[in-house]
Amino acid sequence: MNALLQLSKYGQSYWLDNLTRRKITSGELKQRVTEQGLRGVTSNPAIFEKAISGGEDYDAQIQQLVRQGCEVQEIYERLVVTDIQDACDILRPVYEASDGEDGFVSLEVSPHLIHDTAGTIAEARRLWHAVARPNVLIKIPGTPAGVPAIEAMLYEGININITLLFAITDYEAVAQAYLRALERRIAEGQPVRHVASVASFFLSRIDVLVDQLLGHRIRPDAPHGEGPRAEHLFGKAAIANAKLAYQSFKRIFSGDRWRALAEHGARLQRPLWASTSTKDPLYDDVRYVEPLIGPHTVNTMPDETIDAFANHGIIRENSVEADLEEARQTLHDLERVGVDLNRVAWQLQNEGAQKFIDPYDALMQTLAVKRQKFLSATASEQTTALGAVRSVVPPAYAALDTRRFGRRLFAHDPWLWAADAEQAEAIRRRLGWLDSIETFQKRVEDITAFVMGIKDAGYTHVVLLGMGGSSLWADVCRQTFGPAPGWLQLLVLDNTDPTAIGQVESSLDLAQTLFIVASKSGTTTETLSLYRYFYERVSQRVAGRVGDHFVAITDPGTPLAEEAHNKGFRRCFENPEDIGGRYSALSYFGLVPMALLGLDIAALLEYGRQMRVSCGPFLPAATNPGVGFGTLLGMAARHRRDKVTLVVAEPIRAFGAWVEQLLAESTGKGGRGLVPVDGEPLGPPEVYSHDRVFVALHLAGDEPLATAKPLAALEAGGHPVVRIRLPEAMALGGECFRWGVATATAGAILGVNPFDEPDVAASKQHTQELLSAWQRRGALSQEPPLLEVDGVAVYGDAGRLAAARSAAGSLRDFLHAFVGQIKAPEYLALLPYIHPTPVRHQALQSLRESLRNRLKVATTLGYGPRYLHSTGQLHKGGPNTGVFIIFTADAARDIPIPGQPYGFAVLQRAQALGDFLALRHRQRRVIRLHLGGDIDGGLAWVAESLR
Repeated sequence: MNALLQLSKYGQSYWLDNLTRRKITSGELKQRVTEQGLRGVTSNPAIFEKAISGGEDYDAQIQQLVRQGCEVQEIYERLVVTDIQDACDILRPVYEASDGEDGFVSLEVSPHLIHDTAGTIAEARRLWHAVARPNVLIKIPGTPAGVPAIEAMLYEGININITLLFAITDYEAVAQAYLRALERRIAEGQPVRHVASVASFFLSRIDVLVDQLLGHRIRPDAPHGEGPRAEHLFGKAAIANAKLAYQSFKRIFSGDRWRALAEHGARLQRPLWASTSTKDPLYDDVRYVEPLIGPHTVNTMPDETIDAFANHGIIRENSVEADLEEARQTLHDLERVGVDLNRVAWQLQNEGAQKFIDPYDALMQTLAVKRQKFLSATASEQTTALGAVRSVVPPAYAALDTRRFGRRLFAHDPWLWAADAEQAEAIRRRLGWLDSIETFQKRVEDITAFVMGIKDAGYTHVVLLGMGGSSLWADVCRQTFGPAPGWLQLLVLDNTDPTAIGQVESSLDLAQTLFIVASKSGTTTETLSLYRYFYERVSQRVAGRVGDHFVAITDPGTPLAEEAHNKGFRRCFENPEDIGGRYSALSYFGLVPMALLGLDIAALLEYGRQMRVSCGPFLPAATNPGVGFGTLLGMAARHRRDKVTLVVAEPIRAFGAWVEQLLAESTGKGGRGLVPVDGEPLGPPEVYSHDRVFVALHLAGDEPLATAKPLAALEAGGHPVVRIRLPEAMALGGECFRWGVATATAGAILGVNPFDEPDVAASKQHTQELLSAWQRRGALSQEPPLLEVDGVAVYGDAGRLAAARSAAGSLRDFLHAFVGQIKAPEYLALLPYIHPTPVRHQALQSLRESLRNRLKVATTLGYGPRYLHSTGQLHKGGPNTGVFIIFTADAARDIPIPGQPYGFAVLQRAQALGDFLALRHRQRRVIRLHLGGDIDGGLAWVAESLR
């Protein structure tokens, strides 16, 4: 007769240590229950990883869950809960017939929670209620952190399977926890009859490790008769340990304490023998079944062990209590030869957790890939060629996973970056962007109602006054999408150049213009100066309520918020203060101007939400599009490839400027950082040094042929190349989140705080000092030029520039000598404080391309004062590899700033000089080229001189 069918006669239930959807849908599981005496099922992450990754049985449900917007962790739980529920239903007749003693199916909490009591409790509750079956057991490891969770859940009436037990002392601890939980319930008048628990004692893993330790202790030449010999103890530890654990079971579940509980209907917490497959091929394949048969026990076996026992297993009644003295002697002898079972158990418990963590993470990776496949038509797609950093990036993925980076990031753990408690608290107040998408999805209706009111009021133009993170996303939307038919024209003014201001004003009918005053701090000098000017202009030329033409976007309680209240602004949007400016695109700062263009902000936010799901906390770094990307950027920078070169297709070209600010201002500090290179024309491999990482973004079906071939050549040459394909321009909403996570990750790898900007104030301080001096003297302080010719003058530190000056017979020679000293990994930054007309911009672009090709160094171009709020932090706080040329010119006109004794021309020049001084004080290599009154001619002369 089949030995399996006999086990129950001797007090033992056999359970199946395996569960797949195929076993359920094919009828195999039901057949085992009805015909082969199966009385329960256990599962674990390794089992589910094998089941879900091994075929397409789960794909239909995965696709459905993806359509519902589920994140990877939720997909996993929904899949396994479905299987557990179906298995519970199949085993329900066993549960009913045994009066709740058998018929259970086990589901394990995340292995990442092995040392997290509170997290284990929360997940156990959630899984219990999700499965919603009386015959489910929630598996919790019997670790020091797990024991309080076990007691708490049992006290709440949740059935628990305690797993990862290797030591008798650990077994006794969980047994005591079970008793305490029941006693607490009884003391409160709660029933205990329905509370079930098993304690899973692991077997074969013990022998695997102990046999290895014994092998180290074999001494073939040692004389016999002098104590126990290691070779005689092979394969004995696990069975001996289990037999003595069973004796502890009998002792604990007897006597007055247990009888008092039993009188109230309490059930025994049965020992469950787990890890019963034979790992050593020299051992009998039923080694961990035959010696451990006895009353009130469970043996959970994998398919192959079940088959082996059914085929040739032999049952000895109460074998679990046979040879007890031999078991005791075995443990004694192990101690004498130097094998400490308590240390073995401690090691195995930690290794056991890792044996479940690894397949769990692998399953998250599999599900992420499947999710991406089903989203392929509507999600961004990222491919990465690691090139020269292929040997350092994958180990960094593993290191981040070991540190639980993704989980800690989404838990707002500031210690990923913080060096002290004060910094940690400051960082904690800047992590709201991680969770704000859902918040703003709920505000879409309100924003939409507001912009409809603006449109209905007859406004035709909206001018956003702001700098850096307060304006860049609006400018991305202006250039990428433009206004929908019938909606407002958007202009972004982030320039203090009088000509630029006048040009904007001349294009407006102020009576039909709305001004957005955007400043997180509410104190930004440029923004408030522009606001004062246009408020005065509107008040002079428009009848009615002036405040109706103004909207503020700022943090709560700022001076700008107070001004909006006092002046009766049409609306003051108070942004959550825990969202930093450069991370604020998917908040009021980005959404309100975008909505005024008539664009679908709900779609933008949905792309952001999808990317947040894709970057979720449970995904391994290797398949997390944000963390993995940031790992590449951070590790590349640590290996001298810190120039993140953006190759952005024309339809979404403006996005590069937003990324530039995010990377530069977030990472450029403490002498480290990523140097974003935006807008530099793509060239052949020979014009680049080995300090680059290339990131190409394009729309689906629209990869530019002009960049595809050069990128392939760069990849072939060993440069890391990342390609990101967007399904449509609106998917930039997802890119905002991807790049945010990537930047936060890179910051952690580089050891910098990506949420502050400690060096930005340097330029502001110098600017304020210059303005104060101007008020006293009526002129800005500046040194005499080093050289001057044809209206073009060069300024700089005479001492630091002595070498270039001594080699120069002319200004032309000086410029050649100055730029000629630049060598990779240095970079050249062109910083013009001029009105950026198309002609001037093209001249500067041609100049940087020419210098890049000749010097083989990265080049950047940033207009002042905009760049002060973008790359300015990097220039002064990042690596001292930048070489800077600031361009200034005579102002063609000036415009007064209401309430100030100076106008915009003076402010602009003071900002240029202030940054010039700040760079010099930071020992940066910098010159200022003053172009005089003929800006176009001056630029042409400089370009010709540097050819």
